[in-house]
Amino acid sequence: MPKEKKPKPLPKRISRIVERCKSGERLHCQFRPRALGDADGVRAYWFEPSGATCGSYSARQAIELGLVVPSDTGLFSASDAQTYVAAQV
Repeated sequence: MPKEKKPKPLPKRISRIVERCKSGERLHCQFRPRALGDADGVRAYWFEPSGATCGSYSARQAIELGLVVPSDTGLFSASDAQTYVAAQV
């Protein structure tokens, strides 16, 4: 009899982002010029109003998993939004 696969728990770095957003902070994205050797693209993420920075990889994962959602559409669509809040469960 095969064992049932248990869902993997969220990494702490992602759950911290969700906790901060649930406590009222917003995750913001800013486009910045790419420097030579940049591997993380041209987006920087931080929380407002605290101003604490957030890792690009972790922020992108939280967005892709749907744990944080755009609070408003971006200039062209929701896919390029710059402000994210915790998803309503």
